[in-house]
Parts: sequence; structure tokens; C-alpha cells
Amino acid sequence: MKTQELSEKMIKAYQNMLETIETLIEKEGKPLKEAVQIAEEKLSKWKELTNEESQKISAEVKNDLQSVGEALKGAKNAYKEQFKIDADYLTDAIWEKLSKIADVATEEFLAFTEDLKERAHKVRMDEHANEHKEHLRWYSDHDFWINEIEVWKKDHQQALKKLQAIESSIKKHTDLLEEHAQAIRAHEKLDHEHEEVMVSYETDPTSHIAEEEDDKYIAIHDQERQEHEKQAALHNSMKKKHREMMAIINHLYKHVVEEVEK
Repeated sequence: MKTQELSEKMIKAYQNMLETIETLIEKEGKPLKEAVQIAEEKLSKWKELTNEESQKISAEVKNDLQSVGEALKGAKNAYKEQFKIDADYLTDAIWEKLSKIADVATEEFLAFTEDLKERAHKVRMDEHANEHKEHLRWYSDHDFWINEIEVWKKDHQQALKKLQAIESSIKKHTDLLEEHAQAIRAHEKLDHEHEEVMVSYETDPTSHIAEEEDDKYIAIHDQERQEHEKQAALHNSMKKKHREMMAIINHLYKHVVEEVEK
């Protein structure tokens, strides 16, 4: 932890936790492990610190104690120079407190720092175990997803073939619409011819030619009526099929084309 990363309150909290540990060991005879736990709990009640800041200071104190414990195995003074961070943070007074705590019960201190190492190792191994499990689960998921993608690609090929068949059917339907239109035009032409014959007779009822033509179209008119009814039924049927087909196509277009382009 570098000084520039620390606020004044966190430096104060670090010093306070260290002093609490020293007091508990020297004056109350608490074992180091218990002293650290009590100091952690006391620090967690500081209103000036967030829970995250409290945990950070606690971890830093334990880390520094562990580092001092390692220094006890040899070159304490040399380690002090390596460990020196900043005069505002790791002062000689703080270094003295760290060393004093360690000197009170060296064996206990070394056992404590070793315990910290073991706990850190166990936490990491537990994390690894969970990550191994996650990787195995992810591998299984990936295999399943790849297999699904292959199935979907085959479905797409089938869909493209079906779309070609749909296109062919739409073209046939267009041809049927044109046949229907031609039948309507033919029927309309016959209607106009009949109208002309009737107007001719109505203009000159004495004309034998007009009368003969009118008689001929009387029989044809029954056929016209039947043809009109036939085209009306066909038109209604084609309208229903057209609307159903277009509704399906528009729905497909919206969910396939428009959704993909979003």
C-alpha cells in the first residue's frame, strides 16, 4: 500500500489497529491471533471507515505483520530498508511497534504468519476448485451450444429450400390471380355487349334484328349470372387465402429480417 493511495483517516486507522494489537499483547497477555481478531472487530466499528476500507486496512496490517514475521528469520534491518514505504506512513515508530509485537512472542508470531499463509493458500485453492468446476461446466455448455448451432445451420438450409418452395407457390398464386382477372374482364365484356343489345332493342322495338339479338342474350344472361356467382365465390376464397398468406409472410419478415437488423 503506497502513501499516495491512503487518506489520512486510513493511515490513522492502520496506526490505531497496530496500537490495539500491541496493547492487547503487552498489557492483557492476549495471544497474537486473538489480539488481531479483536483489533479487526474494533476497527470494523469505526464510523469513519466503510466496510471495504476497514477490510483493506485489516488486510494490510496482517500482510505487514506477516512480512515482519518473515524478516524475523534473518535480515530484519536489511528488510526494513526494503520494506520502507514513506516517512509519513511507515515511520520508525511504526516499525518499532511491528518489531515489538513480533519480539513479544516470536514463535507465536511466526506461527500466526504461517497460519495467515495457509489460510490465504486455502482460499486460493478453494477459488481454484470452484473455477475448475466452472470451466468444466462451461466446456459442457460450449459443446452443447456448438452442437445446437450445427443443428440450427441444417435447419437454415431446410428453411432456404422451403423459402424457394414458398416463392414458387407465390408465383403460381400470382398466375391464378391473373387468370381470375382475365375471367372478370371477359365477363365484363359480355355484360357490355348485352347492354348494347338491350339498348338497341329499347331504341327500336319494331326491329326484327334487334329482337332476335335480344332473344339470344336472354339465354346468355343466365350463363352470365352463373359466371358472376362463380367468380364472386372464387374471389372471396382467393381474398381469404391471400390475407392469410401475407399475414404469415409479414410476420416471418418482421421476426427474421427486422429483428436481425436491429
